[in-house]
Amino acid sequence: MGTSQRAAVGKRWAVHCSLLTIYCPLLLVLAAYSLRLHGLTAQSLWRDEVDALRFALAPPAQLLSTFSQPGQNGPLYFLLLRGWVALAGSGEFSLRYSSLLPGVVSVALTFALGRRLFGQRVGLMGAALVAASPYLVWYGQEVKMYALLTTLALLSLYGLHRATGGQAHWWVVVVITTSLAMYNHILAALLIPLQVAFLLVWRPGGRRAWLGAAAAFAALILPYLPLLAWQLPMALTPAETGYPFMPLQTMLMVLLNGYSIGLVPWGSTVVLLPFGLLMLVGAVTQAQVPKRQRNVAVLLLWLFLPVVLVFAISLIRPLFTDRYLIWVAPAFYLLVALGITGPARSDFMHALLSHLGSIPRWSGAVLLAMLLVLDVQGVHVQETTPFKSDFRGAAAYVAAHIRPGDLVIFQMPYIRYTFEYYYRGPTYAWAEGLWTNGGLSQADADTALRGQTMGFDAVWLIESESEMWDQRGLVRRWLEAHGQVDLRAEFMRVDVTRFVGLRARGKF
Repeated sequence: MGTSQRAAVGKRWAVHCSLLTIYCPLLLVLAAYSLRLHGLTAQSLWRDEVDALRFALAPPAQLLSTFSQPGQNGPLYFLLLRGWVALAGSGEFSLRYSSLLPGVVSVALTFALGRRLFGQRVGLMGAALVAASPYLVWYGQEVKMYALLTTLALLSLYGLHRATGGQAHWWVVVVITTSLAMYNHILAALLIPLQVAFLLVWRPGGRRAWLGAAAAFAALILPYLPLLAWQLPMALTPAETGYPFMPLQTMLMVLLNGYSIGLVPWGSTVVLLPFGLLMLVGAVTQAQVPKRQRNVAVLLLWLFLPVVLVFAISLIRPLFTDRYLIWVAPAFYLLVALGITGPARSDFMHALLSHLGSIPRWSGAVLLAMLLVLDVQGVHVQETTPFKSDFRGAAAYVAAHIRPGDLVIFQMPYIRYTFEYYYRGPTYAWAEGLWTNGGLSQADADTALRGQTMGFDAVWLIESESEMWDQRGLVRRWLEAHGQVDLRAEFMRVDVTRFVGLRARGKF
């Protein structure tokens, strides 16, 4: 091949690479969109999703007050959802589509951040893993703030890298996106200590860069000092929060399970091994590459520091639930992407694996394909396995069988809002199930239930998560003692029973 021919081939190859650079991220975004769109309404809305709609439609003053109320996450998501509902309606598809969009944007941001930290190949692999992640697909299909939280955190950390690289105007992006993240979810405040740690690792040069960082963190921290002064004593007071305390190692395993295979357990830790091992390989091998050591340290901080901080808080007030830390998931996927490329780039791994001979260049593509197959399988399992409380089916069943004059008792009472979202039947009388977990006696329960059911021959008992309200099952036991079961149907996490003949009073 002559010089001119080689030049032509090189030019064509450069053009092809340029096209791949443009089209591969677009294809990943389209794939992410398709995975989140498919099965968007496969699962019934559960109570937290209907709560999000209720909060979004609350009076504005009540909605804005949530940022300063204990136990509330912040108003931003609900304000955005309010506008979305006004524009697109409150149907299942519309509500969940509002989370699909930021979930897709997070794929593009993962690519941008991964490419900036480690190059094009790692950026593409990390974005592919985010696109297909069963965990992120799940929360990209839920009417909650977690997909938006991940997107804001990614944009905040991307802006931080640009700002520390000498582009001072990106400090504005850091301040805005971090503030929005905190108004979206209160635990996004953990972004601030994480960003400080990043700053110490990246160590921007020059007095101007440090002044910009100081101004940015002052803008992030100072406005919230009055809130901190009010909330810190409460946060440092031991209390029950409704969340069980988890040891740190358990928290890490829960996150590994979620980030690897999603929310539906597959019953075997073997499925976790490829993800966990590749994450470790990525951390170990790339830490041997001098130009990548700082950025590997940043990913490890991103993955572990928020978890450790939540564990420290939980020693006083348990509050760990994996979705609160969803915004650390991209760090996991970028480390896995480094693990896929690691053996081909690290002298350390070459020495370790030298007895295996040379490592084929296509081995990374094979590993990535294997992980993506596991991911897509996980998404399929989530779509086809009933997982959320099926109020859609329960409401349809009751609407088809209820009679005029029937009473409906909701146990626990909070589930009525989700039931009403789906119910399309005749109007009915209803009552709240008794709160008995506070020590209500059988005699007092008997008196209350006699009053509630007086004049009704038929009573429907709709139960979901009833142990949170009536652990002893006093309401069901009373109805079974005073009536006969006429109809009964079981749906995922929702039981529906109709009792008749309650005029004949039996013993409790």
